[in-house]
Amino acid sequence: MADGVPRIADEPSDHVCAGCCMGKMREDNFSRSPEKTVKSAGVLDLIHSDVMDPMQTKAPGGCTYAVTFIDDFSRHITVYFMKKKAEVLEKFKMFEADMENATGRKIKRLRSDNGGEYTGRLFKEYLFKQGIRHEKTVPYTLQQNGLAERMNRSLVEMARCMLYHEGIDKKWWAEAVNTSAWIINRIPNTVTVMTPYEIVYQKKPQLKNLKVFGAHGEGHIPDEKRRKLDAKAFKCRFLGYEDGVKGYRVLDVETGQVKIVRMVKFMETTSTGDFLTEVEGDDKDEDVAAPHAIAPSRGQTQTLTIFNDEVVPLQHEVTTETAIVPAPSHSMITRSRTRHIEETTDPEEAEGRKKQIVAPSAIGTKRQKVSQARVKPSDELLAIEGGQLMTATEEVPKTYAEATTRQDQDEWKKAIASELKSLIVNKTWKLVPKPAHQRPIGCRWVFALKRDEKGQVVRCKARLVAKGYSQRHGIDYEESYSPVAYLNSIRAMLAKCSAEGMEIEQCDVDTAFLYGKLEEEIYMELPEGLRELLELAEAEGEDDVVCMLLQSLYGLKQASRVWNETIDKHLKSMGFEPADADPCVYTRGEGEDECIVCLYVDDMLIASRQKAAIASVKAGIAEKFRIKDLGRARFILGIEIDYDMERRTLGISQNAYTESIIKKFGQENAKPCLTPLEPGQDEVEALSVACGKPDVLGMWNAT
Repeated sequence: MADGVPRIADEPSDHVCAGCCMGKMREDNFSRSPEKTVKSAGVLDLIHSDVMDPMQTKAPGGCTYAVTFIDDFSRHITVYFMKKKAEVLEKFKMFEADMENATGRKIKRLRSDNGGEYTGRLFKEYLFKQGIRHEKTVPYTLQQNGLAERMNRSLVEMARCMLYHEGIDKKWWAEAVNTSAWIINRIPNTVTVMTPYEIVYQKKPQLKNLKVFGAHGEGHIPDEKRRKLDAKAFKCRFLGYEDGVKGYRVLDVETGQVKIVRMVKFMETTSTGDFLTEVEGDDKDEDVAAPHAIAPSRGQTQTLTIFNDEVVPLQHEVTTETAIVPAPSHSMITRSRTRHIEETTDPEEAEGRKKQIVAPSAIGTKRQKVSQARVKPSDELLAIEGGQLMTATEEVPKTYAEATTRQDQDEWKKAIASELKSLIVNKTWKLVPKPAHQRPIGCRWVFALKRDEKGQVVRCKARLVAKGYSQRHGIDYEESYSPVAYLNSIRAMLAKCSAEGMEIEQCDVDTAFLYGKLEEEIYMELPEGLRELLELAEAEGEDDVVCMLLQSLYGLKQASRVWNETIDKHLKSMGFEPADADPCVYTRGEGEDECIVCLYVDDMLIASRQKAAIASVKAGIAEKFRIKDLGRARFILGIEIDYDMERRTLGISQNAYTESIIKKFGQENAKPCLTPLEPGQDEVEALSVACGKPDVLGMWNAT
């Protein structure tokens, strides 16, 4: 082509031209369709996350952001709604606890962009502590987080279509996104043969109660909410599935409030042109909360499972004006519970969060069907007091507003006032102006029904609990661990007493956690009901006055530790010494003078050969703490104690607990089975340490 041009070697050269790079550099092509490629070997091996761009319209509740967490292996998506990006760490902790409890697996990797919400110091420290590797994208390279980006786009597109097709106001975008995530988790995709829901929870999703978003309906009004000649139904629109109860989330088109109803007649073919998009809710009593995408019920893994109701709760509590009915177990729905389906649509499979205790034998083994028993959210209180092995069959209020407006409100108001007066008498706090240098933590009410050894309700109980999850390590708490007596220690103590003819009595400390002295400076928002009790002037401003905590409070991260240190110091001052094998078993004296105290949080078993010695111990404890003398030991940790000292016979059982399980699952008329389990299943022995009767575990597992 031309003369004088030097010959260039045929082999490609490794030479890089700086000028060409400066003038012609371009990005390499990315692999196409990242959402169609699985890069993990199992559930929770890799989690993709991204925060949606803020919505221009605030959802009821004030949320403008949404964060998604997508499991790479199953493509299961979880959505949380937020008012600000800084809440991402809190939502990730909730997601981690929820999914790890559900699957028995640990999150190994988290992939996100370089947003400040993911790269902050607290987020880094938490991931390091949990052993989670953080994979971040290169700046301005969204394609490396393509799965999360694409999933967010799909959610927004689905939500947009729902809103526009049904003519619904844009402010309900969070409800639409929530329902979109629920649907995506229950439909197949191009990557997996099964649905994401089935992969994660090891059971097929229930879709028989699937409804069209925005469908018109007539919701039932309970008798308690209407007079004799009032209408028995109200016009509503379907918004989604309520977390934790057997009911639908619907919009009351007249009041603009979100309600939870069990019985609704939907007309899914009705024209949508007459929807009132400008109806505003009542700001004074806001019933609407930012929803949390439904995380379905957990699959059956080899764990001892304690149920909450079958769906993940919303991020903010919802005060409902209609009856809230707890969801039945996914496998124990009886004909009597479904007899109204032909007349009214009634969701049977509310799917959701469970609390789980993982058995030692469960790790690294094949999945097995195991026992399942629901525990209502208020059982957090029972767990604190050592009664976590009991279940409640009666419905208890979940919020202060519900407790003070229901039919039995007088009993709950009495319990709330009693708790507040106790806190005030103990000088748990002092009211001070809100500090500028430190943000006060929140608090909430937790309610429970106190029961006797027969499972009968004795009284209503209310407990004020600090929202300790907002505490920061090194600022308002240091250590949080505290020991409790091993169940084996309790059994060994009972066996020793039976063999040697020792008396066994029991007592517990009232509001035990309130006796601990705090070393940190902690401020807390005013509890609901305190302003009315103290008749504080409204002019003071609710936001201007806070509680400066002087003593420990339930819910604080260090509360149990501070209480344990307090009671430990007092018992040692009485001459007791902790055992080497169990620091919560204390002994004093030998022979006839021997005395044993077994401590489980605030419950104590006291044993001695002499009743006078037991009375002396109780008197010594009562000098510093307010106690309840329960007399002869009969019931602890959900275990009934049948002890005959003269005959030296001892029996422990969980009859009330067993009966509650049978009643809960509708098996009162079931025929007995002598061999409920296949022989050779090792988990029964491992799990039986959690209760008094191994045969109960056998029956429970078989169901």
